[in-house]
Amino acid sequence: MAIEGKILVVDDEEVIRSFLIRTLRYLGYADVEEASNSDEALDILSVKEGFALVITDIHMPGQNGLWLLKKARERSPDTRVVIITASDDLSDAISSLNQGADSYLVKPLNIKEVEHAVKSSMESRRLVLENREYQKTLEDKVKLRTEELRKSLHELDRANQKIKTAYVETIYRLTVTAEYRDEETGAHIKRISYYSGLLARELGFSADKAEILFRAAPMHDLGKVGIPDSILRKQASLTPEEFDVMKQHTVIGAKMLKGSSSEYLQVAEKITLAHHENWDGTGYPGGLRGNEIPVEGAIVHLADVYDALRSRRPYKNGMDHDTALKIINEGDERTNPSHFSPDILRIFNSREAEFDRIFEKTP
Repeated sequence: MAIEGKILVVDDEEVIRSFLIRTLRYLGYADVEEASNSDEALDILSVKEGFALVITDIHMPGQNGLWLLKKARERSPDTRVVIITASDDLSDAISSLNQGADSYLVKPLNIKEVEHAVKSSMESRRLVLENREYQKTLEDKVKLRTEELRKSLHELDRANQKIKTAYVETIYRLTVTAEYRDEETGAHIKRISYYSGLLARELGFSADKAEILFRAAPMHDLGKVGIPDSILRKQASLTPEEFDVMKQHTVIGAKMLKGSSSEYLQVAEKITLAHHENWDGTGYPGGLRGNEIPVEGAIVHLADVYDALRSRRPYKNGMDHDTALKIINEGDERTNPSHFSPDILRIFNSREAEFDRIFEKTP
């Protein structure tokens, strides 16, 4: 079966070109073209589109392979390039990699090395294209969710107090359904509200401000609607690459909430973006430090960490209150007391028994 992907072979030696073309067709790549120099190759790339890979010698009459590498990537950034170099000139190979080549082949050519280089380059291109499509789908999803949320907000602002309460409850339930999809994390959202309201009141928030934070806190992880299920619902610890994707939920959530005239959603925007920022500047996504972090985000941060430590998950057991309290105040491999606002940490320690009661009473 023929493998998809157009390949252009460029070398001034006909023997080398013939060997590569035969090898590629043997490996299943049927759509292969050839050129004897860089100028001829560039003419082909200019007239015909869709080349997935260019395999080019580095030393040829006229323009060399590095020149072609640059021109090919300028015309089509998705086109991958493999450089062929002489065995006694590895400095050329290093230079080509620094300028964006995927890999290099050393003469005399070996079929297995050609196969490995081509497969690696094709896989790299496939991943780039898939990621671009994923980003586009994600942007469309965020736009759709944002529009839905803004429509709900418009109705919320026009409603009387009874209807406003109903819409707040609707947003709360939609948040549970869209982001968490199970009873345990639904309870987590409720507890975050109670913890955050308690800390806000102890910090001196007015009754109205504390109520707004109480209602906005459940939306802290709203951006997880844009995270793939394969990561969001993984039954084990995330890899570093998967965790980098997961971190984007803070930015996605803030984008969804941005520009609202509702004080509820303005506060929720601050929380979604800042609830993983650490007081010592080691958090994400912005690496904010100290009072750069909105107080609403700092409140939800401590509340979220406490509840995460207490809660059972598919990949870990829940901790008792005393163990969670010790970790927050003394630290472990992931959590450190320097991550939290000193004022908020002080209030937490003065009311820690209330946190325990909330956890036990809100299953």
